[in-house]
Amino acid sequence: MKNLLFILIAFLIVGCRDSSDDNSPKLPPETQTGANTFGCLVNGRLFYPRDGTFDIMGANKAVVYSGNNKFDEILVANFKDGKPLNYMYFHIHDLPTKGVGEYVWKESNFNKGIDGLMQNYLYVRAFDYTTNTWKWYTSYENSGKTVITKYGGQPIVSGTFSGKLRTADGKETIEITNGRFDINTSTIDLKEFP
Repeated sequence: MKNLLFILIAFLIVGCRDSSDDNSPKLPPETQTGANTFGCLVNGRLFYPRDGTFDIMGANKAVVYSGNNKFDEILVANFKDGKPLNYMYFHIHDLPTKGVGEYVWKESNFNKGIDGLMQNYLYVRAFDYTTNTWKWYTSYENSGKTVITKYGGQPIVSGTFSGKLRTADGKETIEITNGRFDINTSTIDLKEFP
């Protein structure tokens, strides 16, 4: 009987241990300090940036921020295993003029830069766990939004995002929740995402 009681107490102690000691990746906090953080959930699975390996062309950087006087873009990648996303492309139209506020997503043409549409959108290359393949998904009219919470020109751009994306044929959807980023555009190129 004493052994049974001891085993039950041991299970309770192990089961109630503090999970904050867990070193597994977590969503970063929502900050506005230029901490160079990024994360979201894709159908409940954690996505965060991961740099690629160095090769003759240089390192594959997991987060790249670019902008001009018409639009800004954030490119985020997981170059390690590509799961749950391999690539995520934000196109934020008219950020230098509008600044802090909501940017409602619209349809994309799955292009970036000057080849993209002059409107707000997001598209991703996501891993399909049922078929073990990657598929492209895009935002569509009012399917979600990016909320810029800090922007005073540069260097700090912070915000949140959430919404639904669908395949080009509209038959499959994924959901992005709890998205957040806090980027210092002058130091993001130096940040390592292991």
